[in-house]
Amino acid sequence: MRRSSGERRATRCRSTRRSRLWTGSTSVGRRLRQERGASAVELALIAPLLFMLVFGIIGFGLAFLQVQSIRTAVREGGRAAAVGASVSTTQQKTIDASSGSIPSSPTTDVQVSGLCTSNNIGSDVTVSYDTSNLPDGGVVVRIPMMPDIHMTPVITASFRCEV
Repeated sequence: MRRSSGERRATRCRSTRRSRLWTGSTSVGRRLRQERGASAVELALIAPLLFMLVFGIIGFGLAFLQVQSIRTAVREGGRAAAVGASVSTTQQKTIDASSGSIPSSPTTDVQVSGLCTSNNIGSDVTVSYDTSNLPDGGVVVRIPMMPDIHMTPVITASFRCEV
């Protein structure tokens, strides 16, 4: 299986062409050498936007965690009111269930409307909390290099009286 000299030359040329592509002797190799610092510059331009996006996601996640914690606490207060708890007991149970999301000193910020007694079984009792009463003036989303975003939802829970 000897090859003729023409076949050997053709094989050698093909392998030589392939090796030149990666050694820098062609235009592709020169172009790669000329763009050596381009990726570092692109990263420097995109990194602040990427960090703002990541911290924005974290900031909104923390804000929604606080809102969800308050919503759970208000529902817990509503459950207590539905089984006949007094207004002050309902307010205190709401504060206790908030896991620190609602400040403990002003229990009057928790509004209770409708009391459950044996005469009004089946009527509604509503517990609500206005988040503008929080120390920061509401739920605040903080993102670096951006102005703070303030949200002030009123969180409400209604239950039917069971007593």
